[in-house]
Amino acid sequence: MSLIDPKAAAAERDRELVGSGRALTTTIVWGLAGFAAAAIVGFGIGGFFDQVRIVSLNSVFSTWDGGIPVAVRSTALPVGIIGSIITMGAYSAWNHRYTGRRTYYAFLGPASIVLLGLATGVLLSLPMWATPDAVGVAVDPVFHEDEAWGVGAWIMYAGIWWLPGIFIALGLTSIIGRLRAQRFRRRNTDLAAELLASGRLVDAEVTSSPLLSAEAMTASRAAVSLTFAFDDGHGARRWVTCLALLPPREVPAEGETRPLVFDPRTPANAKRIFVSPTGDLEPSAFVAVHAA
Repeated sequence: MSLIDPKAAAAERDRELVGSGRALTTTIVWGLAGFAAAAIVGFGIGGFFDQVRIVSLNSVFSTWDGGIPVAVRSTALPVGIIGSIITMGAYSAWNHRYTGRRTYYAFLGPASIVLLGLATGVLLSLPMWATPDAVGVAVDPVFHEDEAWGVGAWIMYAGIWWLPGIFIALGLTSIIGRLRAQRFRRRNTDLAAELLASGRLVDAEVTSSPLLSAEAMTASRAAVSLTFAFDDGHGARRWVTCLALLPPREVPAEGETRPLVFDPRTPANAKRIFVSPTGDLEPSAFVAVHAA
């Protein structure tokens, strides 16, 4: 029989991992593994596109063999997809252990890693793509009735540029969006820290909280909209709403309270009101709100 609460022991282990070299190293290793798994998926996508492309460009009487063997591309997709799920799950878990937060990621998020991996895999597949018999015409080696390419064929021919371009653009967009989100989060954290030091901290009542479905309860996190009510110290009761990404079992129920900090000099200014959906009093746990 254990004399230590297993839940408390697990929480203590997680606290020891926050900012540790072990958590950082493991996070990086799983991130690289996830990138490699996504690259395998991208390679498989490139192989299948190569097959469709060469069918569109060559005559029915010519060869339709893609440059990447069927066995390779057929194996790459399932192996890469399963590998991506496993590695990105581990990456997320260790990233959260490193940051000590389950609401955001340090470095890159899983989506950015997967998109960059897909782009890399497609790029690696390009040298193996089959070359059409001729550019601009489907050569008929049997009846010699060559047929000029239509618009669709030209689009497929240009796939050597636009297919990797799509994944590169999505990956870069994801990174840019993440950098902007991190800048926004840092600004909010600094302002929350300022208000925690000089503003007013109260317990805000949860007046509106969604009832999650059984399916949503099995997810690692759920995006929820929460409404809070608080007294501003000047005889007025105010309502604010925030969006939060929380583990389903940590979503507060109606009637519960959560810490809310605001500027008592301007209680109507929603830009200077922050609430902690998790109940944590660390500045980084507070999120921005808007008027309900």
